[in-house]
Amino acid sequence: MEINNTNCVKIKLPNGKVADILSPVIATISRWIQDSAEKPESGGYIVGYQHQTSENISLEAVSPPFPLDSQTRIHFEIRDPKHILFLKRAKQKKSYYMGVWHTHPQADPAPSSVDWEDWIATMNSDKTGSRYVFFIIAGTVFWRIWVGDMETKEIIECEECAKDLAGIYFKEGKADESIE
Repeated sequence: MEINNTNCVKIKLPNGKVADILSPVIATISRWIQDSAEKPESGGYIVGYQHQTSENISLEAVSPPFPLDSQTRIHFEIRDPKHILFLKRAKQKKSYYMGVWHTHPQADPAPSSVDWEDWIATMNSDKTGSRYVFFIIAGTVFWRIWVGDMETKEIIECEECAKDLAGIYFKEGKADESIE
C-alpha cells in the first residue's frame, strides 16, 4: 500500500476486524524511509491496543532507531535498551507491544529470509496486546504489512480497507458496492 502523509490507514485483519495505523506511526516511520543511498535500514517496536468492545486494533506509536542499534544499508537489529524503556513507558499509558517495523531500500519491499526467521521466532516467544503481532516493512514507495496469528501461527499479508475516490473508508460490507 502506498502511504502518503495521511492521518490514519485502516487495514483488514484475517478475523474480519480492522487495525488503524495512526498518524504518529506513519510520521515516525516516514522519517526513516531509505530514500537515499546513505540512509541505513531502520526499525523499532510498535505499540497499541485492542478495543474491548469492537475488538479492532489501534497501532499508536513506534520506537525510532536509537544510537546503540545495529544499522547498515541492508540490516537492522534492535540492540539499544531505550527500546525497552519505550515499551515500559507505553505500557504505563495502556499501550502495549504489538510488533516490529523496519525499512528496506526497495520501492516495493519484500521480506528477506532473515525477516521470516525473525517473525517466526517472534511468534513463538513474544506476547502482544492482541491475537496478532504486526510486521511492517516500509519501502521507498510502498509499505507492506503482515500479521502473525498467535493462535494459528500463520503469517498473512494484510490489505488496506476499501475507500472511495476521496479517500474515505467504506463502512464494513460496503467495499464491493460501486460508487456512483
